[in-house]
Amino acid sequence: MPLEKDFGGFKNILIIGLGLIGGSVAVSLKEEGFKGKIYGFDLNTERIKKAVEIGAIDEGFSDFRKVPWDKIDLVILATPVKTFLEIGKRIKPYLKEDTVVTDVGSVKGELVKQLEKILKPTVFIGAHPIAGTEKEGVENAVKGLFKGKKLILTIDREDKYTQKVEKFWTDLGSKVEIMDPYLHDFVFASVSHLPHAVAFALVDALINLSKEKGVDLFLYPGAGFKDFTRIAASSPTVWKDIFLENKKEVLHTIDEFVKSMEKLKEYIQKEDEENLINLLSESREKRLSLD
Repeated sequence: MPLEKDFGGFKNILIIGLGLIGGSVAVSLKEEGFKGKIYGFDLNTERIKKAVEIGAIDEGFSDFRKVPWDKIDLVILATPVKTFLEIGKRIKPYLKEDTVVTDVGSVKGELVKQLEKILKPTVFIGAHPIAGTEKEGVENAVKGLFKGKKLILTIDREDKYTQKVEKFWTDLGSKVEIMDPYLHDFVFASVSHLPHAVAFALVDALINLSKEKGVDLFLYPGAGFKDFTRIAASSPTVWKDIFLENKKEVLHTIDEFVKSMEKLKEYIQKEDEENLINLLSESREKRLSLD
């Protein structure tokens, strides 16, 4: 018999950052039957109004001093990752000792260690839901966004607090995995951050190529181009922060991609059909294996 949904036993949740992911956490909690209170914090008062209007949150704030901290037992950081440390410093004086702080950011590594130090003795547990869309804002929040999707907990221990956060996410339908925070940054630089970088760079290349011939190349894209570059419509602020916060691993993966492009360029230049077909075939087989 499945365990009853209690969302880790949390009763009063504060989501800091009412964007797509923060908003999707809120509407998914409501959809899955969360009975407690959901509070939202955002510096954009229009987003707060929208979040209340669509029923994502029960009450919203743009001033930390007005948050009912005595009630809050879970804080979720859902702002761009470069804001995390400053937010951690600002909220620390208000936190109860047994409040848990977690996040939904896609960079971990050193950031997790720094947040643990800043928030101590309050517990910080790094979490990364592998879900999202290219849209932004609470108005684009998706109910059930995390169902069936991986959720990475970047922890080096298991205790009652990590168990509560794990239960929170499994009750939202996520498949929880545990991963070292530094390995996490290598993995997701490779499978997420690099593809976004390539998509942004490809669009930039076409902007420059359009200027070269005086023709607007964006009038002629097919479905392949639109599929490939969909993620280039993602939030520039969010991705600027991700690229800079995970700089070391992002640069490493870009270097590897450049090597692959140089290899492809060389095979085309030399009309090396054997190596060209081998590279294309190997890539095709690997991609097909994902399905």
